[in-house]
Amino acid sequence: MVTPEATLVGSRLDEHHTPETNGRMPVCRKCGARTDAPAGHHHQPAERELARSDTWLVTQLRMSHIQQARTLRQQ
Repeated sequence: MVTPEATLVGSRLDEHHTPETNGRMPVCRKCGARTDAPAGHHHQPAERELARSDTWLVTQLRMSHIQQARTLRQQ
């Protein structure tokens, strides 16, 4: 059973990027979260992955902000 929190984190991951799997395992190569199938189209992180997935998203957002600041600084 998928909890509402897992659905929310999965949706946030889907908004960030399309799952990249190797076609055999239902795990995204980009973020490490589980997907809905080996050739998954949506993220479905397990309960134990929620904290790590949320931290990954926050880190990606910070990296994006840093890159934007660097770009603005170089102009």
